[in-house]
Amino acid sequence: MGGVDFTTSRLAAASLNLSEATQLFGVPIGRKYIQRVAVLQAVEKFAHLYGHRALRLHPLRGDRTGQYAITLTGNYRLIIERTSEETVRILSVEDYHGD
Repeated sequence: MGGVDFTTSRLAAASLNLSEATQLFGVPIGRKYIQRVAVLQAVEKFAHLYGHRALRLHPLRGDRTGQYAITLTGNYRLIIERTSEETVRILSVEDYHGD
């Protein structure tokens, strides 16, 4: 896909630098974040993400319709939205059991 946009500069920086990622998310989540962003950049089309079972990509519902979640570790997930068949925007990393 190659086309990955970020909602914040911190998310963009964390995708390029393990030190930034671990500072922002901690070691295990930071490592997975970098791996998942690499997968997003490597696939040609959004639909190809469904072929990567480890991602556990799934659409969100309700007020989050149009957004998708990818599993990072445990309760943590990467929230993305598809902006085109070749581009996604990374919205956040969240603990879906938090709050």
